[in-house]
Amino acid sequence: MDNEDSLGFGGDSATDMNASAPDTMDIENDAPADERAETEEEEEEYEDLMEDDLTILTRALTNERAAPDILEYEGTAIENLMELADFQLQRIPSQPALVANILKMDVDRVKYLVRSYLRTRLYKIEQYARHYTNDPVYRGRLSQNELDYASGFVELGDKHVRRSFLDQLPPHLRDVNESGIKGLDMVGKPDLDSAVFCKVRANVGEFQFEASEDPIFMKRNNIFITRYSIIRNLLENGKVELI
Repeated sequence: MDNEDSLGFGGDSATDMNASAPDTMDIENDAPADERAETEEEEEEYEDLMEDDLTILTRALTNERAAPDILEYEGTAIENLMELADFQLQRIPSQPALVANILKMDVDRVKYLVRSYLRTRLYKIEQYARHYTNDPVYRGRLSQNELDYASGFVELGDKHVRRSFLDQLPPHLRDVNESGIKGLDMVGKPDLDSAVFCKVRANVGEFQFEASEDPIFMKRNNIFITRYSIIRNLLENGKVELI
């Protein structure tokens, strides 16, 4: 991306894509900046508490599709949504035709969202199954079913390559987990330096995108394009979301 790690739309290497309003005073109520900041933080906390499982899983699906590596499994949201879907299905036979159709559409929507989320994760698991099963951090992000699937996927892959050609090679050339030899690694890994768009969910304040650059103020609803590795921790802490 033109040899720049974090690109924006204002000339700086990581630039806000929204026009910022004056920070010192609010035009509508003339409240001091520090009071408005406290109010915004309270509103953010309230909105986080009021988020339903459908919103949480929808955001998780968007993040999962945009992130190069696999993210934390949203098991609680999926479990709650599937329980709700089962409850709605039990209600359908006793409802009038119009209400039954509406309930059926809601159930189908929930099931589609859950399937899309799980399929996205399975696709990413198959891409880097060996890396995810070898790394304790990534193993902790997988559900038990995903971990079993990844382990089985790696085992089947190993059997295939051994029967195909590895068993015909000298013993010292049969290892499929070698790494660090002349900078080469046989285990594929996601590119954590790939570019992503992120939207700020909660005021971050001044953030250092690169050591050689000046800090940039990250305000709620601002949008940035940057390297994934730079905002990875912010994503894990819920400060930003990918778009």
